[in-house]
Formats: sequence, structure tokens, C-alpha cells
Amino acid sequence: MPQSDASSTTPELKLELEPLVTRGHPIHTRTLTVELRRGEGAALLVEGKIIDMRKCGWVPTAGELQAAGFIHDMALEAVVNADTRVLERFVPTQRVVAFEANEVTEGDSCRDPIDRLRALEGERLDEGFTRTLRAHFGGPLGCSHLLTLGQLMASTLPAVLEHESAIQESGRPARQPGERIFSRALFLDGFESEDEVMELAVQLTDVHSAPSGEVEGWIDRFDSQREVRVLAHVETEGMTFRRLDALERARNRESLTTAPWLRRSNDLAGLVGHSALQGLGPELLRRFGGSPAERPFLDALLNLAPGLIQCLAARANRMIEKFIAAPGTEKPRIPKSAGVGGFPDSCYLWRADGPLSKARQERVRMAYDEEGEPPLE
Repeated sequence: MPQSDASSTTPELKLELEPLVTRGHPIHTRTLTVELRRGEGAALLVEGKIIDMRKCGWVPTAGELQAAGFIHDMALEAVVNADTRVLERFVPTQRVVAFEANEVTEGDSCRDPIDRLRALEGERLDEGFTRTLRAHFGGPLGCSHLLTLGQLMASTLPAVLEHESAIQESGRPARQPGERIFSRALFLDGFESEDEVMELAVQLTDVHSAPSGEVEGWIDRFDSQREVRVLAHVETEGMTFRRLDALERARNRESLTTAPWLRRSNDLAGLVGHSALQGLGPELLRRFGGSPAERPFLDALLNLAPGLIQCLAARANRMIEKFIAAPGTEKPRIPKSAGVGGFPDSCYLWRADGPLSKARQERVRMAYDEEGEPPLE
């Protein structure tokens, strides 16, 4: 794990990460979790969850108002063969979705494409699995939120399986069926401030549990932990990074109280001024995708863009208020380039030729008079 010299961090880039200090009005929280338990025989039981909680605002879409509250609550359950790394079972569930079937969606629902995930049963969890997942479920073929969760599960499991293999080969007690092996929790919180800056705070925690057969004291169940903290300031005008910093720490039972936080300021300095949305994923993979040891750090950073999109949705009503309040405006008009809703082809419901995209295009067209006045600045 690379170490960065905290003393070289310039004052304007230094953010408070230990303790983690944020500012502004809280607008959104995204939670992703991955848990691995021992099953019968060679089976490993994997459960991933994704939850989006909008803390303010509302979004007019599909003939309804998406108000504050739980926006997404979805899960993926999998059974993986520990010996072959083959995905033997892959079951998605969606308790809360953004779009239920109605007249505006012409009967479409976020739940329609999830059977495509079940088609991945029999695939091997190797380096090519994430590409296969995108090919089956990416963009207009599936749900962007379940895709994000699936990608996190796919990137999490290989290192966990290697760690577990090392434990078993060392002669430590065998796992019992139902015993938890590992848990990952990733939280992204979004905040809005008065100076047209959005603040994103990411916290990732990986915890490996020691085999229950060697537990004698209350701390013995702890095997090791990896933590990542990322704090980013994003300019709302242009959606670029104004500031970006991170800390990382790895510790085990012996170093529980002595392991230091390592600052990653230098590693992230080149991303200041980069788009927080467009092209961020490929750039992060280029910078940090070459080493398996960097995977937790990379996973935390890769969730900045999809988390930011959720935070932007919480601000949609403010954008609408801005245009309604514009001088000389008799009816609300949103710029043709903006619209309200997902990006074209970002998921099945927002596919470019789907009912929602067509309805949005029609609303934008109707917002302008017959003379074709340009959109408001």
C-alpha cells in the first residue's frame, strides 16, 4: 500500500479526515454492504445490499414526486463455490425502486430486467467477471444501482477468498456453516454548502473475522481490518473536483492500537480539476487498477461518481425553483440540455428509446413557445 508524505500536502488541499470533519447541509446517504458467510461444503454465501436515502428535496418524474426518504433498497444474494470460484446462485431483490409500472412508464418497471442477472449463474469470479456483468446488465440493459452493487461484490470477493484460503492453509480451525467470514461497508454522504460546492464523504471498512473455533476472549473474533476515508469538494458549476484527499489504514490484532493512518494526498492531487462524473472511472482504473493491494482504495473512489449522481437528484427541486423564479417567466422552463431524471441509456428505465426518455423530451419541447425561444440562462 503506497504511503504519501502528509507534510507535502498544500494547505488548500488539506481536508480534515481524522477525525472526519464535514460541512454543509446533509442531502443524501448511500450505503453498500457485502457480507460473506460459510455455507455447507464448499459453498460460500454472499449477500450485498444497496440503500439510497434522500434527506431533502423532491424530484418530479414519471407522473409522481419522488420525495425524501428511501429511494432504493436492493440486494444481491449469491452462492460461490470456494474451490472453483464459480457463481452457483445469483438472486436479485428490489424492495424499493424508483419506478413502479404506471401509465407514464407504459408498464415498464425497474424490476423488469433483473432476470438478466440470474443468467450469470455458472460464470467464474475471475478478472473478466466485471466485464461480463456490464455486458449483461450495463446501461439500458439493467439497473445502474444493482450494477454498482454487483461490481462492488465482484471486486471484493477475490481478495477475501485469497485471505480465507491462507487462513485455512495455516492450520487454523475450520469455519462452521453460517459463520461470518468477512464484511464490507461503504458509506457515501453528500452535503450542500452556500458557496456552490458539494461535499462528498466516503468511508469504507473491511473486517475479516477469525475462525470461531479459536475464540477465547471477546477480542479474538477480530482478525484484521482495512479502512479508507475520502473527502471531496465538487464545484456545482462544471462538476469538477476542487479538493480531494484520503486516508487509509490497515491493522490486525497485534497492531490494533498502533497502526497509523496513511495520507494519500499526493496520489490524488492530479485529480483536482478533473470531472467528478465524466471519465472518472477509467482515469481511476488507470491510476490505481494495476495492484490488487489498491483495490479497497480504488473501490472507495469509484463510488464517488454514482454517489454524486444521487446527491444531484436531491437538488432537482432547487433547479426547478430557480427557473420558476426567473424574471419574466410565466411558466417553468428547464434548459433543453438539463431535463429531470437519469442520463440517457444509464439504465433500462432511462433507455434512449424508452417511454420515460420520450416523455421527458416532450415535456422539454412543450416548455418553449411556438417561436422556439432559447432556453433560459
